[in-house]
Amino acid sequence: MRRFGTQGPVNSQEHYVVSRPEEIADYIKRVEEGKYIVLFAPRQTGKTTFFQDALAALIAGSG
Repeated sequence: MRRFGTQGPVNSQEHYVVSRPEEIADYIKRVEEGKYIVLFAPRQTGKTTFFQDALAALIAGSG
């Protein structure tokens, strides 16, 4: 049964997660164009999870 994560890393198998495919695709496009990326948001809003998901997508796309 999934639950809401309130601290620490998000595990998509255990926690509710909102998928952000459009934002990740835009991020990857900007990285490939060599642009700087700044993700500014309050604490515990998914910044690290976003970067982990984007990195996984970049790795999957490079193989």
